[in-house]
Amino acid sequence: MRSNVKKNLTFPGIPVILGTAEMGSAIPLRDSVAVLDAYASLGGRMLDTANNYAFWHPGATGGESETVLGNWLEQRDRHAVTVITKIGSLPVRTAAGFGDVEGLAPEVVRRAAQESLLRLKTACLDILLAHHDDPKTPLLDTWAAFTALVAAGRVKKVGISNFQPHRVIELAELIRKHSLAPVAVVQLQYSLIHPTTTAGLGKLVLLDQEMMATLKAHLPDATVVGYSPLLNGLFEKDTAAPWPPAYDSPENRRAVNRLQQEAKAGGISPSAQVLKSIVAQGVFPITATGKVERLRENLAPFAF
Repeated sequence: MRSNVKKNLTFPGIPVILGTAEMGSAIPLRDSVAVLDAYASLGGRMLDTANNYAFWHPGATGGESETVLGNWLEQRDRHAVTVITKIGSLPVRTAAGFGDVEGLAPEVVRRAAQESLLRLKTACLDILLAHHDDPKTPLLDTWAAFTALVAAGRVKKVGISNFQPHRVIELAELIRKHSLAPVAVVQLQYSLIHPTTTAGLGKLVLLDQEMMATLKAHLPDATVVGYSPLLNGLFEKDTAAPWPPAYDSPENRRAVNRLQQEAKAGGISPSAQVLKSIVAQGVFPITATGKVERLRENLAPFAF
C-alpha cells in the first residue's frame, strides 16, 4: 500500500511518532521520562496521547499520559515538540469503559480541549483529534466546535481517528459546504499484515484499501498516521509458534517470515523493519515502549 497523503503535517525529526498511552500508569514515571528523553535524543519530535490514556489500567482514570507529557514539556523547548492528543472517548464513569464515553457534543469538545490544555501545560494544542466517531451527535455540530477552537487559537490543527469510510466522506462534504477547519490528520490502525476477520476490533478502524481510496478521493491533503503497527511484538515471534487467532493465517505467517529475513539481512530488528516499511509507504507509524533499549532498536533506521 502506498500513500501520498502526508501533505498537512511536517516532521522536523524522524518520521516515527512516539506513543505515550501507558506513561504515568502501566509505565512508571521514571521509565516514561527516560523513554521521552531517549526519543528526543534520537531526533524524535512527535508525541501521541489522548485524554483517556490510560483509564483501563488499575488505579488510572485517564489523563495520566497528558500529565506526564505536560510536566516533561515544561522542562524542554515546547516549540521543538508536536503533540497529538485526542478527545471523545474518556469514560463518563471509571467502570463504564468504552461502553459509555463522553462523546463529541460541542460542550464536551470545549471542556475536554480545555482540560487537555491544562494537563499539557500549553496555551495551544498542536493537533487535536476526535478519538472515535460519535453517532449520537450531529457531525456538523462536532466539527463546528473543532473549527471554533482553531479560530480561537486554542488548537493549531484538527483531525479524526477511527472514523468509518462513509463518515469520512460525510465529514469532508460538510467541511467543503460550510468552510470548516480541514482534517489535517487521520489516525487509524495499520500494520503490514491484516487481521483475518474484523470481529473483535470494537471501535477500532483499519486503514485498508477501501479507507485509503476514501482518503485519497475525499481528504487528499490529510496526513495518515498508523497506530499499533507492531501488533504487540507479533513480528518478533517465531512463525512456527502459536499466534493470536485474529492474525493467524498461512499468508500472514509467510509475510512475517519474509520480513524477518529482510530485517536480518539489513542488520535491524523485525520491528524496525516494519516501521521502516510503513514509512516508505507514506504512512507515519506510532511506536510505544517503556524500555529505552527497545526504543533504540525500533528507531535504528531513522535515528540522527
